[in-house]
Amino acid sequence: MSGTERTTLNKLHIKFLSVIAAGPLMCAHTALAEDLTLLGGDLTSDANPNFAVTLPAPNISSEEARQFHLEGFVGFNRNFSGDKIDGRPIIGPAFNHNACGSCHVGDGKGRIGFPKDADGSAMIIKVSLRGLNVDGSPRNVRRLGGEQLQDRRPNGRRRFRIKLGYRELQGVYPDGEEYSLRKPVLSFKIPGLSEERAKRLVHSLRMTPPVIGMGLLESIPVEVLEALADPFDQDQDGISGKISYVPNLETGQLEVGRFGFRASQPTVKQQSAAAFFNDMGMSNEVFFDAAQGLEVSPFLMDSVVFYQQAAGVHRARNQDDPDVIAGRSIFKRIECDDCHVMTLTTAQGSVTETSDQVFHPFTDLLLHDMGPGLADRRKEFSASGREWRTTPLWGLGILNELNSIDPSFLHDGRARNLEEAILWHGGEAKKSRQNFKFLTKGERRQLIKFLQSL
Repeated sequence: MSGTERTTLNKLHIKFLSVIAAGPLMCAHTALAEDLTLLGGDLTSDANPNFAVTLPAPNISSEEARQFHLEGFVGFNRNFSGDKIDGRPIIGPAFNHNACGSCHVGDGKGRIGFPKDADGSAMIIKVSLRGLNVDGSPRNVRRLGGEQLQDRRPNGRRRFRIKLGYRELQGVYPDGEEYSLRKPVLSFKIPGLSEERAKRLVHSLRMTPPVIGMGLLESIPVEVLEALADPFDQDQDGISGKISYVPNLETGQLEVGRFGFRASQPTVKQQSAAAFFNDMGMSNEVFFDAAQGLEVSPFLMDSVVFYQQAAGVHRARNQDDPDVIAGRSIFKRIECDDCHVMTLTTAQGSVTETSDQVFHPFTDLLLHDMGPGLADRRKEFSASGREWRTTPLWGLGILNELNSIDPSFLHDGRARNLEEAILWHGGEAKKSRQNFKFLTKGERRQLIKFLQSL
């Protein structure tokens, strides 16, 4: 069997197993379509969406586990601004936000922009020097003390002047309907940095993603992701997703990157530890600064991690709606599911309750070339400036219910709605974007309605 044939069979095998595993959930409307209602498998909650992704999953039955989850909820939303160790602020000396929940508002997204009121923004700017370290990590700017612009100090002063504007790009669908996209225009200056060194900087604008189903994503077997990967496009379908292998800082081993817009973190714990350190300036057991000491206790770290791993997942809605059914068919027809894989399975879970689940995250967790329109020049491990992890689509329909913020989309929040997000797709997704543009206006509406049901 050739490599091309083997890769094609691997992809088909994953889709086949997903349908078979969902046997009891088969949709009455079509013999081969899964019922997507139980987005999180047994972790799917009947609670209102704003509670479903915050409360423990319904299959978390142990009172001890539920109490630990509550401790994690408290830690996740705790404002650390007033906390001190030996008279010294625990947060900082420089930081972006004072709580996990300040960026992931209600476990959803935050606001875009850089207003004078820093609490109003949930954006960060990752900054590094061109090139990579030996281990593949970005080269930090020593003057910054980390991988991003930490623009706040405990005394309330801002460290940098950051300006974010947008340039409108006009377009027209083949049917004559006009649309407009906005491209970020970002400027900032690092005081004391030489002009020569400033020319060597690369940056990447980011906004917070929602925190949904983290334990399930962590529990997808490596073999499943390897079967989906096709880095050299051996099946010649134009999709060349690849796994991001990154260091696990606790084990010292290379592992599959699953979290972050460029899949730069392998576990929920390392992702959380990086956020404590980079976003809040808090030294911890994974990202440790000897000058600061241990500022995140093991209990706080473990409870915040468990809170994310064991939280419930909301239900998909309106799956019997004719427009939603049509939208799902269109989603497949224009090949969105080549990367946004609808159904995946877990084996041994990061927590017991995430084991042996069939769930519907709409991702393959792989890196894909998304074209020049979304590219920046900042590499991370095996990800080039054009490559991004496939964002899970579950949760698109509940973002307005998680908080009162109008959601923005894509890694830097440039897309004001789902239509704009689709139109920014390029590279490996260019074919799907073109297929979307040639849909009728009614079909485009049906596709968006399907996405909003998730």
